[in-house]
Amino acid sequence: MQEKPVRWGIAGVGQIAHRFAADLTQHCPDATLYGAAARSLTRATEFISKYKGIKSYGSYEEMATDPDIEAMYIATINPVHKPLIELYLKHGKHVLVEKPALTNLADWDEMFTLAQKQGRMLIEAMKTITFPAYRSLRQFIQENHIQISHIDAAYGGAVPFDPNNRVFDANLCGGASLDVGVYPLWLYADLCDCLDQPIGEMTTQFIQDDPEAGIDETAVYQFSGPVSGNIRASITQDMERIATLTGPDVKIVIQDKWWNPKVIDIEFQGKPFKISPQTQGGGFEHEIQHVSQLIKEKANHSEMIKDKTSRAVIEIVETGLTENGFVHLAKNHM
Repeated sequence: MQEKPVRWGIAGVGQIAHRFAADLTQHCPDATLYGAAARSLTRATEFISKYKGIKSYGSYEEMATDPDIEAMYIATINPVHKPLIELYLKHGKHVLVEKPALTNLADWDEMFTLAQKQGRMLIEAMKTITFPAYRSLRQFIQENHIQISHIDAAYGGAVPFDPNNRVFDANLCGGASLDVGVYPLWLYADLCDCLDQPIGEMTTQFIQDDPEAGIDETAVYQFSGPVSGNIRASITQDMERIATLTGPDVKIVIQDKWWNPKVIDIEFQGKPFKISPQTQGGGFEHEIQHVSQLIKEKANHSEMIKDKTSRAVIEIVETGLTENGFVHLAKNHM
């Protein structure tokens, strides 16, 4: 008898939810779209109709009480993550929450403890780590006992300053670190884990292009130690779209756009290697399939999107923001 696909619900029906739903419905045999919720029933109904789901809900709470939903994807703005994580965990759902999962360490520890108590998984939706090319890179590094001594990665795109834009709004936890900085910070932290090396000691620099902005517009995170890192993020500056890893006898380039890794060029001991597996969807299918398989296997955590890495990155960002005076960004008061 063929196993039934995992029934997913989506909280929030904005742009990223559409991309997630498109990949789920077209490229994920182990998952099915069951429901979607928004504060507007009309919007939720239109969303479900577009992706041929089963049910729409006019509130997040209504969807939480539906026993047919096994897994939730939270695609809302950052300040709403914690109350929704708590809501869905308490109603027995596994939770995949869009990055950043949470904006401070206290909230992460509280919600992760709740997930363990409920016997459910809480996983951050860091899709970069789940791409086949990146998984192959990790395997290549470990099988060849490669030493990497430096990681250089950035994520930045120039957005005109607009105080009404979410990314410039402190109350919505905007700013470079939380909006895009988590991508290169995750890459650095996950590769340190792959290399079995500690995350280095951190220094930070924050640059404001708009003096009236109440958030970090450009952030630089420098790490020393066995694996040094030059990690940058910006919402006001365009930045290089490749990531480079170097070591004594290796140079690895994750090609444009490195955060959706599809082509990776390696020069190791004077020989060239290329990683370029075929992919079909928009990139969300890998994390959806992974979490769906974990649920089918009755797993209690992911060895791919590691909770300890989520925790480490949240701590890095909170420390960086707090030390640079952006205390209001770190705590969720909603």
